[in-house]
Amino acid sequence: MRYAILVFYSYQHAVLCDKVLRQNNIPVEFVPTPRSIMNSCSHSLKFGLEYVNVVKLIVQRINIPYKGIYEVEKTYSGHTVIGVR
Repeated sequence: MRYAILVFYSYQHAVLCDKVLRQNNIPVEFVPTPRSIMNSCSHSLKFGLEYVNVVKLIVQRINIPYKGIYEVEKTYSGHTVIGVR
């Protein structure tokens, strides 16, 4: 199963972005940030790969700093980062 995660520098930015994305009818879910990506913010937002371009536009419009959007694959042994979007 592949999906995208939006990784932030702070939990407060993740909460604000969650609210805005939900207001724009983007289905998102809080998930733990894979340690291979970042240790500072423990939560990221998970969403479908089909929403990547829309999420980028919304986040840029509201000017929330974020580390990146990553494509992740869930495996039996955990999560594998496929690439950066």
